Amino acid sequence: MATTNSINLSEQEFAGLGMHQLAYLREARMDGIQGFAICAADGSVIGFAPNRVKAMAAIIQNDMELAPVQ
Repeated sequence: MATTNSINLSEQEFAGLGMHQLAYLREARMDGIQGFAICAADGSVIGFAPNRVKAMAAIIQNDMELAPVQ
């Protein structure tokens, strides 16, 4: 028989899951430059790159994983 362990997380702790491991991209304009905003799991912008390739490279260089968003 398998046993399960439960973990109690606060709403704030639950919302923070994946914050430092996952990122997603969305098209954006910053200082008049069209490019891609790099967003954390909670939607906050953590970076910007002028093109998709550089944005993806920044995610990888920071040991994060690109999460698909639809």
